[in-house]
Amino acid sequence: MSAEPAGQVLPASAPTTALAELEHATDALSGPTMAREFRELLGDAPELMLRDGGPIHLTASAIVIDAPGDHVALVWHRKGRFWVQPGGHLEAGETSFEQAARREVAEEIGIDSLERVGDGPVLLHRHALDAAFGRCAEHWDVQFLLRAPVPAEELPLTESEESPEVRWVPWPLLGAGPERDLSALPEGTVPDLAPTLEALAPLLARRAG
Repeated sequence: MSAEPAGQVLPASAPTTALAELEHATDALSGPTMAREFRELLGDAPELMLRDGGPIHLTASAIVIDAPGDHVALVWHRKGRFWVQPGGHLEAGETSFEQAARREVAEEIGIDSLERVGDGPVLLHRHALDAAFGRCAEHWDVQFLLRAPVPAEELPLTESEESPEVRWVPWPLLGAGPERDLSALPEGTVPDLAPTLEALAPLLARRAG
């Protein structure tokens, strides 16, 4: 989540790739209306791909699961003081939400070579921010579902300066599924993550079937 140089301006042609990714978000769990609103925001103001583009801007994150889908990777957000999926702002020069999400995953938990589940973003999410985030007032987050190549026990996560604690959290099936047990989510997990995982569970079952 490194900062961009002050005054960094994004060329008007830059969001071509990002807009194409949002086209794939029409079938995301958040629905076509949200996808249209994200495309309209980006199309009208491409500078909002950067943190200094305004108090409301676009971000990218990833729900990272292990190979069997029985664990989800969470980071302790130092500034926000909560458990959340890895993600953050796009850096200057980045024009792909997926590229940014993968970079954040590598920086925050130390893993790469992840498989994207689905054709594009799995969810679009808007959330307001408190005073701890300074001039950032609202994030429009583009979320991907990425799968690790091996089970969690074979892939230790790496802490970072911004994420001093990282962990694989168990997310097992409830009986035959497709519902999954969320009881292992740690205290302090962002409120929206549980419903996100609830919505993702049937999707994972369909992908496995």
